[in-house]
Amino acid sequence: MGIQITDCTIRDGGYLLDKNSDAEFVRGVMKGLADAGIDFIETGFLQKSVNGESIVYHNSVDARRHIPEHHGKAQFLGFCDNSRYSIENLDEFDGKSFQWLRISFAKHEIDEALEFCAKAQEKGYIVQFNPMDAISYTDEELQCLIKKVNEVKPGSMSIVDTFGAMYLEDVTHIFKQVDSLLNKDIKIGLHSHDNLGLSCALAETMIMLAEESGRDVIVDGSLLGMGRGAGNAPTELLASYLNKKFSANYNIPILLDTIEKYIVPLRSKIHWGYDLPMFVCGCEHAHVDNVYFLKKHTGCTAREMYEILHSMTEAQRTRYGSGYSKTDFSVLEKAYEKYKLNKDGEK
Repeated sequence: MGIQITDCTIRDGGYLLDKNSDAEFVRGVMKGLADAGIDFIETGFLQKSVNGESIVYHNSVDARRHIPEHHGKAQFLGFCDNSRYSIENLDEFDGKSFQWLRISFAKHEIDEALEFCAKAQEKGYIVQFNPMDAISYTDEELQCLIKKVNEVKPGSMSIVDTFGAMYLEDVTHIFKQVDSLLNKDIKIGLHSHDNLGLSCALAETMIMLAEESGRDVIVDGSLLGMGRGAGNAPTELLASYLNKKFSANYNIPILLDTIEKYIVPLRSKIHWGYDLPMFVCGCEHAHVDNVYFLKKHTGCTAREMYEILHSMTEAQRTRYGSGYSKTDFSVLEKAYEKYKLNKDGEK
């Protein structure tokens, strides 16, 4: 069994900086992670629409500007959301940028994502295949997905806790099913969010299960847990755990230096991590943008957020409150108005 870490600070943390992180920050974090021996480092976002943001790229050539010349064993990752990128934009792998490519996609985009995966591999890339919101899949749906994944054979397939709603028994159940059906040469990954304070526990649970089965796994984290909303499992905690329990050799002092120089100063400017609104997101299996909207436009208390989201269907909660776009919160607004009317009527 092999265990590796993917660090998502630049990409997942980049949401907090509007995908326009300072170049010194990006290069410094990448170099620190590489020098510390982190296995995979996300470089930013691959998108069809690029508007000058520092960590948004057309292709692998664009991403070269941030990748350190000397990076030891570290491998770099390009990230793309299936709905925001096209295989036509992707250049042939030339050994000068990232070779690993992570694609994230919703359940209704499975076939498109599989086609993208196959074509990316033809261009020389190794794909990390990330189906969003793993706990929304039934056992039958997951079985069908895995059968298709085995035909394409990406480098890894991840269990993704998109809304931070997963408990330990969830990751146990899903891992055991994936492990039993997935081609043994394909690694299993885990990408979690810390809405319920369980990110590290989820990772440790999967690692222990992998130790029993012999499966190679990849666990995701970010420095100091930096990421949108509740953030992610802290990379430094994962690295320390693997050093102590699995004789890994990640350089913790370098990680600490990198965090103190580049991540800690951001704490006074932007917020991430567990709090009551993020708990509500995880508890109600809801997209973080719904809570952001309620906080910004209504001044709701945590209890009110909980009751409003609870009144909506799961499909509405997980797709921005409307299911159509990031700017249309009409369904959420209607749920809020109905809630307020009912509450006023009770007075």
